[in-house]
Amino acid sequence: MKNIRNINNFNEIALFSLFATSYIPLFILIGLKQTLVNISFLDWGGLSIEAIVICLQKFGLTILVFLISVFGLFGCKFIFNNLEKDSINGDNVTVINVNNKNSESIGYIATYIIPFLFQNVNDWYELFAFAFLMIIIYRIYINSTMILINPVLSLKYSIFEIEYKQQNDKIKNAFAISKEKYLTEDSIIKIYEIGFKLFYVKCK
Repeated sequence: MKNIRNINNFNEIALFSLFATSYIPLFILIGLKQTLVNISFLDWGGLSIEAIVICLQKFGLTILVFLISVFGLFGCKFIFNNLEKDSINGDNVTVINVNNKNSESIGYIATYIIPFLFQNVNDWYELFAFAFLMIIIYRIYINSTMILINPVLSLKYSIFEIEYKQQNDKIKNAFAISKEKYLTEDSIIKIYEIGFKLFYVKCK
């Protein structure tokens, strides 16, 4: 992967895919809310300009978040398929200390997802404010270790904060994402770097 940042090695498309999937729970709820609020407009109005304008006004946000969600899911599938293949080139290290960080996803939902549920999906100012805040959060997200904090990924992967010893006996610490549900001290793992102190982990 091309290294374009100090904080991670993902390109912009990969970063956006990770960000998009982290908000899929919110996108689903927003789509359902807008559909229920405007359910009286769910009548076929043909392909006239007026019908298209009404569709975009009443269901544009739902369509947008649906497309973003699909893009994110396919993007993440591609990313992690590649990581699984590339990780064979990782380094063998010994785990010294490990902390499970899956609970961070709960905090992510409470802090970054739930507040948006109370937005008025038909108010233009609310929609502008929503888009503005999402852009700010995205910029923070891609420049931090938050790229591993993802409620959707947590359904399949686990996040750990690890302290490990390299083969030259140097001791370092990092955040790691792995299919493994548990990592234990003194176990030997293979780590593949995906960013600054960010690793994809496979057990030996």
